[in-house]
Amino acid sequence: ILLQHIRVGRFYHPMLFQTTLSGETLGIDAISGRIIWHFATHGPHYTHSTPAADPSGKAIYAPGIDGKVHKLSAATGRELTSSGFPARITRIPDTEADESPLNVANGYLYAATSGYDGDAEPYDGHVVSVNLASGKATVFNSLCDRHRGLPGPHTCKQQRSGIWARGGAVVDPDSSMDGRIYAATGNGDFNADKGGNNYGDSVLSLSADLSSLLGSYTPTDYKGLQDGDVDLGSTSPTILPAQSSSQTPLLLVQGGKDSVLKLLNRAALPGVGGELQLIDLPNGLFSTPAVWTDASNKAWIFLGFSDVVEAYRLETNGSGVSQLVGIWQNGGAGSTSGEGTSPVVANGILFVAFDGAIVALNAMTGNELWSSAMPSAGKTIGSVHWQSPIVVNGWVYCSDQSGDLTAYALH
Repeated sequence: ILLQHIRVGRFYHPMLFQTTLSGETLGIDAISGRIIWHFATHGPHYTHSTPAADPSGKAIYAPGIDGKVHKLSAATGRELTSSGFPARITRIPDTEADESPLNVANGYLYAATSGYDGDAEPYDGHVVSVNLASGKATVFNSLCDRHRGLPGPHTCKQQRSGIWARGGAVVDPDSSMDGRIYAATGNGDFNADKGGNNYGDSVLSLSADLSSLLGSYTPTDYKGLQDGDVDLGSTSPTILPAQSSSQTPLLLVQGGKDSVLKLLNRAALPGVGGELQLIDLPNGLFSTPAVWTDASNKAWIFLGFSDVVEAYRLETNGSGVSQLVGIWQNGGAGSTSGEGTSPVVANGILFVAFDGAIVALNAMTGNELWSSAMPSAGKTIGSVHWQSPIVVNGWVYCSDQSGDLTAYALH
């Protein structure tokens, strides 16, 4: 993430904040690339999570490999121990991980948990909110959801249902939705349709403070998803802009390992089944889609896979029925050895990272405009797995598997 106007000594800098696999968070001068400070945590494994900014702009929240989220001074990296921080988000960091990015909204910090590679138990996917003013923590467990504390190794008979996608807990931006949160779970028991309280392979809609489950969606083939390791929650719910002429103005899309994109009415998640549209995808979706509104106020989504990028546009007909329409597919931009990275849109340009290159595409057509592999770019990136670019102030930043952070600027 990047924050503007951070005072370091007598001068103000834009600064980048990045957490490494080993749980070390770095404060980096966004112009020079100089590391200004670092903050290390210690624990048994690793994290794929990323920091989030405090609304004050003077502090960040950093994930650790010690089962906690730490509040740090943005200028110095000094730990700030007040208002409930450091906040514990798991009691069992040996087997329970914070794989998804942190998020800050509604006056809360949101964190989600899953397991590590290999799915060694015990772990129970849950979302934690921390009230930034009071420090009060609230937990929603996707299994045994009537238990409202952090689960221990024997709290729930059922296991897994991890929340590990790259978007983490997603906040609804529409004012009519009161800041509700969405999260998608992975493989785990589902019995909510029979009066139970387990929500594996589901999309959950939660109140901003996590005190209430407001709705859910689960595919009809949930048992096959669980048995086949075909997580619905390989990607996070993606919020689409409100469609004033639609019968269902508030929509979201949800992908998954099953290679099917689901269009859902987020104002009233339908329970089991009830999708508004199903679209076959070229592969399972592991990245977070990018959303863009063009000059004619049409909403687009862009999906990144290991070797192809796809674009869809949301269309609403005269009867008020909204559907996604495929517009273009670019299979020649590059490839990754992983499952694909999350694209980002800025000023009508789509940026996507592949092994060895960041590629810029025309968002309307998919035509390539620029690549960091061009000699004129100066240098390019290495291979990527979970890393994705960010675009801020006319600069493009991207980390890679070699441990390098590379920046490109307009000139």
